[in-house]
Amino acid sequence: MKMKGGKGFSLVEIMVSLVAGLILSAGVIQIYASNKQTYRVAEANARVQENARFAIDVLSRDLRMAGYQGCAGSARILVNTLNDTSSFLYDFGTAVQGFEATSDSAWTPAVDNSITNPLGGRDIVVVRGVFDGSKAITGQPNNAGDCNNSSSYTADLKVDDTSGLASGDIVIAGNCTRASIFQITNVNTNNNVVHNTGNSVSPGNSTKDLQACYAGNGELTRISTVSFYVRNNASGIPSLYRKDGSSAAEELVEGVEDMQVLYGVDTDGDGLANQFVRANDVTNWDSVVSIRASLLLRSLEDSITTTPQTYVFNGSTVTPADSRLRRVFTTTISIRNRLP
Repeated sequence: MKMKGGKGFSLVEIMVSLVAGLILSAGVIQIYASNKQTYRVAEANARVQENARFAIDVLSRDLRMAGYQGCAGSARILVNTLNDTSSFLYDFGTAVQGFEATSDSAWTPAVDNSITNPLGGRDIVVVRGVFDGSKAITGQPNNAGDCNNSSSYTADLKVDDTSGLASGDIVIAGNCTRASIFQITNVNTNNNVVHNTGNSVSPGNSTKDLQACYAGNGELTRISTVSFYVRNNASGIPSLYRKDGSSAAEELVEGVEDMQVLYGVDTDGDGLANQFVRANDVTNWDSVVSIRASLLLRSLEDSITTTPQTYVFNGSTVTPADSRLRRVFTTTISIRNRLP
């Protein structure tokens, strides 16, 4: 019996199948590419928003504490025993200070040398006060502390805990009526904090007499000058930095491209801001009751948007050369120590 031979596919059928397969594959690739780009945009936007929330949280936490020095605030008697009481790092009588970027290389007033590598065109804001937890003062000097005895005014304090304190720290001892600023020259055993003269670490103390006794009703806390500014990190990415006193600046958030700051000035003494002005227009820093900070954040990756994204910041419309995602975030922070 003769078997019938099977028929194969014709060339036309093969070509049609290949074309159909290519069309289907192109559609799948297009969907994949579109979904991937959507994911990149969503991820970049989420990252920018997360960085902004963290930056504003840190800024708000420190700026609202400007000028805080203890339970009685500015009403108590303050003694500053440091050798240098007027330079940038130790001018604790000025709770808030700003530096207005007037060009790509200049600020008004001129920036202190302790603020390293700031990016031009970005404002700098500085606050001074107490930002850490306190230690209870239990003795002055080493015994229970006889506050009726002038010998209590020695170069020694006893606290309940010396953790977090070190030689060279600038601290403030105080209660609700008096306060004394000094530099720690040594931290001994038995929780003793020494504040002698002749310290080899700048600025040193001009006297060991704190002019008050704080044993039993006083607290000891670090007091510092904290600066916020924008500079490039090690990878060349503009970032928000925080500098605590003479310590090295620490990177807080990367991708912060710009920061502009306005200061709420109380012109009628009611504790409320009547106008917001730039740092170079503030005539009396004691009249500043609030701070308005605007941050421009960008995505870390380029080619997020299909074309360069035009944005408005600090009153100007800008079209960048890249295709990064950018967002502007603004917050207004009231200075608690100056609220009515």
